Amino acid sequence: MMLQNFPLLGYLLLSSCVASSVLPRAGDDAGGHNWIDHDKVVPFTQNASPGFDGQLELRFNPNLYVSGGCDPYAAVDSSGNLGAGLRPTGGGRDGCGDGKGGQVYVRRGVSQDRVGIMYSYYFPKVRWAKGDSNGHKHYWASIVVWINRWGCDVDDATSAWPVGVSFTTDHLKWGVAKAGDITFKSSGVGVDMPTRPQIQIHDNAMAPFTGADGDEVYGRDVIGWKSLPDSALQALSDVKYEKTEVPFVDANFQRQLDAAYQESFYGGLSDQQGCVEEATPAEESQSLPTAQATNPVRL
Repeated sequence: MMLQNFPLLGYLLLSSCVASSVLPRAGDDAGGHNWIDHDKVVPFTQNASPGFDGQLELRFNPNLYVSGGCDPYAAVDSSGNLGAGLRPTGGGRDGCGDGKGGQVYVRRGVSQDRVGIMYSYYFPKVRWAKGDSNGHKHYWASIVVWINRWGCDVDDATSAWPVGVSFTTDHLKWGVAKAGDITFKSSGVGVDMPTRPQIQIHDNAMAPFTGADGDEVYGRDVIGWKSLPDSALQALSDVKYEKTEVPFVDANFQRQLDAAYQESFYGGLSDQQGCVEEATPAEESQSLPTAQATNPVRL
């Protein structure tokens, strides 16, 4: 009887092997690229996108304060190797509290005819409560600075000003704050006035930062979408994380940007017809332009 069942047993084993090679497996998929230790990923030096895009990326680069959880780390290196992340064990900062080489990946886009600049940060793990089940490997968090232009010179980055900021409060969930509800600091790009929002992240949730200034509130090195090496861009486009996603790659960017958009940011602003007049904020002013500025223009 046992001998008679051998063909059936062999068929079942073969079927099992075939199924396991075809069906998707749970977990993170590097998409054919290599995983390496998260703290072995060599970060890029700051490299904003060329030209006008890069000027905007630097002008609005947020100052980020980590009040709890991991520091941001580089997600990929120049060869396309991806950070392998960390299991969500131990304390929230265990193994990931030294991200001095952290990057911020930046891409400009349009939603509802309005311009937003997305700043995205990679974290090797995230935890939101005690217990290994209250967290996971890999996490992406993002900030979108929504901007408007005052004036007619389309090549003048200093005529662009923030009207509101969106930020992730969890995976694929967004919070928002108008420009008047956020503290801004000088960017050093163009007119030296406050254009960089102060944001904090605690574990998985971002929010406006309201604490005192210090060395731990700073902008990470900008890596522009148009400056990413092909190997790195391909790896970020191919990787499939089980619990998060790369927000700025083509497959996800527009959907994420649309979800972050808030029409109320642009309340009181009217489209300029003909762009005959200019209205730029006075350089000596230390406040952001208000919604009453005349002749605002979309970028």
